[in-house]
Amino acid sequence: MPPEPAFPRDTQMKQEIAEIPGCIAHQIKQHGPLYKNVGRRLRAHSPTVMITVARGSSDCAAAFLKHLVEVRLGVPVASVGPSLSSVYGQSLWIERAVSWAISQSGASEDINALHCSNRAAGALSISLVNSPNSRLAQNSDIALPIGAWPELALPATKSFVCSLVAIAAIVSEWTGDRDLFDSLHALPELVERSYRLDWGVAEEALAGCESALILGRGAGYPIACEAALKLKETSYIFAEAFSAAEVWHGPAALITPERPVILIAPADEASVGAVATAEKVRALGARVFVVSSDQGRACLPVPNASNSVAEAIAMIARFYALAERLSGKCGVNVDSPRALQKVTVTI
Repeated sequence: MPPEPAFPRDTQMKQEIAEIPGCIAHQIKQHGPLYKNVGRRLRAHSPTVMITVARGSSDCAAAFLKHLVEVRLGVPVASVGPSLSSVYGQSLWIERAVSWAISQSGASEDINALHCSNRAAGALSISLVNSPNSRLAQNSDIALPIGAWPELALPATKSFVCSLVAIAAIVSEWTGDRDLFDSLHALPELVERSYRLDWGVAEEALAGCESALILGRGAGYPIACEAALKLKETSYIFAEAFSAAEVWHGPAALITPERPVILIAPADEASVGAVATAEKVRALGARVFVVSSDQGRACLPVPNASNSVAEAIAMIARFYALAERLSGKCGVNVDSPRALQKVTVTI
């Protein structure tokens, strides 16, 4: 076991994880009507395609948007590399499209370049930002606040969760799914309850490893991507995310007893197949940890939610608490991980 770190464990990241339930409650109360208005505008606009513009954790949030819009509305969503405009000077041929940019700071040159290019080509431009006075907000037809309050810790936590809440609220109005919006009101309590559940078995397994696989499918896949990114940032674990549907197309060769596997399995239509894949992975000798509200499946439990979207959001909030604790066991100062900056400006 690595030695205990010399820095205090009352980290900024830990404080901000604790603030997530309050952030969600404030966000829904303060910005819920705005999100609903945007949902109605999208319904009237009836886009034929949506382009997402994001990097890092924000790109994981964009993948969550892609899942909801494609599954619930049948509108194709493509994540386009921002370098298309900032490096290669190319623009897209888009008609009746939506360009949706997601960013904490709204400052990155490449994000702004592609978003502006899409807007100039005729796309309705929407930004979801935690800095309402940023360039990205100014370069958008519709600028939406993430509403995560100031986020000072280098690893994004509150801003990612609140991005998912905003996306779910907008999609709920766009589709007319009142139950989805109502489930967001119950989310703060769901997250609070998830924090009280024991994930110690995964914490111990991950503390002694150098790499891990994070699997997910459906709503669970974007959560798996964000979870893998957080393990890299906070514990220097080489974690990679894969769709559970892709495991037997190559990643299965990486399975060993020394490499833990975590499956993110919210209770949607994809969960049965994803859990079956996890069982096959376990049969190959891997240590498999299933995140689920099904107590018969889960060794990393979360409370039951009224739908898989709220459940998936609660899962990443609980994973953040695991990552913060794990960083101490790995001897990492989670508030100042090496080589990283809070605001990343990419050309």
